[in-house]
Amino acid sequence: MAEKAAFIMPVKIRSNETELRLLREAVGSIKNQTDPDWVLVMVNDYSDDEKVDAALADICADLGKRAELIDLERNVGAGEARNVAIRRAAELGAPFLLFNDSDDISDPRRLELVRRAFEADETANVVYLSFDVIDEFGRTTPHEDICLSVREIIDGHQRDIVEGENAWVQIATRKKYTNLTSCTAVRTWLAVKEPFPKRSVSEDCHTWYRYGAYPGKFVFLREIKNHYRICSGVESRSRSNNNDFYGQMSAVDQEGFEAAMKLAEGFGSVKPEEENNIRTAFYVRLALSQLYGDAVPGAEKLLRSAMALSPERTIDAIAALDCAEEWKDKLRALAE
Repeated sequence: MAEKAAFIMPVKIRSNETELRLLREAVGSIKNQTDPDWVLVMVNDYSDDEKVDAALADICADLGKRAELIDLERNVGAGEARNVAIRRAAELGAPFLLFNDSDDISDPRRLELVRRAFEADETANVVYLSFDVIDEFGRTTPHEDICLSVREIIDGHQRDIVEGENAWVQIATRKKYTNLTSCTAVRTWLAVKEPFPKRSVSEDCHTWYRYGAYPGKFVFLREIKNHYRICSGVESRSRSNNNDFYGQMSAVDQEGFEAAMKLAEGFGSVKPEEENNIRTAFYVRLALSQLYGDAVPGAEKLLRSAMALSPERTIDAIAALDCAEEWKDKLRALAE
């Protein structure tokens, strides 16, 4: 029998029938894994609702020893809830973790192929895969109807895929965001060493930067896809109830980037003379994300930071972006 991997699921839902049904479907996708060697660690992030408590109790009764439930006495947010589950998974001896939010669907072969990837390469630290967007009824959302920021991630999985060593540099300077949380698996030792920050926006990207700064590889699975749930009429889950999403995202991403830079310095994977070139390209790439969200002042501020480091490198970094020329022209205009 193989070692039991841990699926990590924070739960913060309401008692309406739709959210309860989506929770059951998410758990069902884990129950249907072709690899049976898993445990599901759920953290009830103070849903504080009898119907939610009853649903979680039913899930635990159904799964038996393959389920662990931790009830929190206050709401701490998805990132910290994952940290609680990560620590428990480490206590259980899980060699690696697979994140799965409470409404997303894992492909039945996800654990099987993730385990194979980790066993095939001991230097692999993170294994991730792509996804299709579905609505609350399980219907696939047409590509043209997906918001630009999410569509960009999917398109990036068709080309310029982030893999290999120093993945944080690729994410920071080219992609901004590439591995959706519910499509990401990581070795447990690394997840314990680099927990999610206590943030409610872009806490996952902050974490991927730090994961990628360690010696070791990011591996992309091409054989399967997961399903990412965005309900009808919602741009994306993280942006739906946050009027300052892009401002907070910029601050958290910069914090995560600098933390990764410090780690890379310590591991000797980035030379001092390379740092400002990487930082300039990072500011430019983050400015593009701000423009995608129509956060023009945020983009301007980032471009000023880039220009202060190197006007020439800033212009070169804009030219190197993988985006339509109209977006590059907007960035050039703001940089002038």
